[in-house]
Amino acid sequence: MSQLQQIRVPADCRIIHHEFYTYEPESEFSTEKNKNYLSENLFQCEFSEHHLKIDLGWYGNISTQSGEFRIQLIVNENWEHPFNTIYSKSSSEVKNLLHNIFNYYSSQEFD
Repeated sequence: MSQLQQIRVPADCRIIHHEFYTYEPESEFSTEKNKNYLSENLFQCEFSEHHLKIDLGWYGNISTQSGEFRIQLIVNENWEHPFNTIYSKSSSEVKNLLHNIFNYYSSQEFD
């Protein structure tokens, strides 16, 4: 059974939503698991000092293996035009990408 990803966030970052699991859709695929663990609303946090939200979701067809994780960097609530979008098919890679983003934007130590 998949567990919630252990996401280390710095002290100046606030988690808004967290339903991002360790499930790897490429290697553990099943339609039932996709329904349970993949959605467009997996993880969201914010760095209020930078007016930055980091939003993670899965986009694709949950009944097949076609799809990908997307990390969107949203500045000043401009959801129509994200500052950057990063794509991956691997939940472990996404976790590492999130930590790299946190390191870049944070001036604080991790909790």
